[in-house]
Amino acid sequence: MPAPGPLMRTRSHSPRKLRRETNEERKLKSKSKSPQKSTVINQLDYLNSQCHLEGCQAYIVVTSTRFMLCRHQLCHASVFFKDLLSGGSKESNKDYYVNVSNLSDPTPSTQFRWFVESCIPCPALKDISDETLETCMRLSQRFQAKGLELRCMKYLIENAHARQPIVALCWLNWALKHNFDAQTHAALLPSVSRLSLNALQRHRHMITEHIYSDIITAKLRATYDKTVQVFLAIHKIDHFTADLDICPRCKRTKDGMKIKVHCDPCRKQVGCDRCYQAGCEISMREDLQAFFKCPHGMTPINDTTDDCHCQIPHMAQYLGNTPTMRFQENNDEYMIPNDQLTKMERKSRKKQQKRSEDQFQK
Repeated sequence: MPAPGPLMRTRSHSPRKLRRETNEERKLKSKSKSPQKSTVINQLDYLNSQCHLEGCQAYIVVTSTRFMLCRHQLCHASVFFKDLLSGGSKESNKDYYVNVSNLSDPTPSTQFRWFVESCIPCPALKDISDETLETCMRLSQRFQAKGLELRCMKYLIENAHARQPIVALCWLNWALKHNFDAQTHAALLPSVSRLSLNALQRHRHMITEHIYSDIITAKLRATYDKTVQVFLAIHKIDHFTADLDICPRCKRTKDGMKIKVHCDPCRKQVGCDRCYQAGCEISMREDLQAFFKCPHGMTPINDTTDDCHCQIPHMAQYLGNTPTMRFQENNDEYMIPNDQLTKMERKSRKKQQKRSEDQFQK
């Protein structure tokens, strides 16, 4: 009988030890998002002599810069600081640490300086510029400064028409992002509508789909009006003058001189200045309508008439699609899909072959 071998024991698997966090990692996790106290390096004084006498100063610290401001003016300009300063202690030498923005360029202290100088007279309000506009728009909402918001709206409305359309698009994007009212959007839309279709398609993510559709609709209606003007300009070319010896209509002559004769295609008349006093009949009308001629008739170019069905392939081309139905120019109908078309062609070919065979046998 063989000797029993050693017993086989299953190997135990101990759980993995978790990596211990270092003290620095614990500090980073427990770090608060509130503005941290830092050493003050710079100090900007916006106080006047009366503030020093009455002791109404307030110290606002942004990163490493202390702003010495009038408490009354700051509370009047901003609801945020009104709640902050009224809820805190009345100590004149207390520092209030404020987190302005997460943006690093420009620095938070520079952003707050632009905010202070644009909404608090120290001694006079600073004009808003293209450089400070976005910061003032953002901080007017951040600190609930209604007066600064109105100043930004006024700047947008008065200067949008003088800027390039891509700049107006950026302003409209800021107005949407910072929740400005519909009046501001309406003032910026005409300038933004100057952009080309390709530029609008590239930057459509900067605006809402509703605004994008309004801009495209406005551009299309403006194109209809331009089409009428193009046809009118072509028609005016048909009105021409010629120097003749005698007027074909009234038979008037000048002693050895030429007479200017006008050709009027509107009234189908030819005459000199005396017998032709009315101008172009078409140009006097305001209800002009341009038409597009296709093999199926004349289609008005306006915002109330559907396009002809022969335009489907062109629409599909610009939409990036291929039409499922193929148009047949001969009978003005939609053709059936291509797969069914091949079946019908095969049947017609078989019929033709049978006819030819029958004729050959006869």
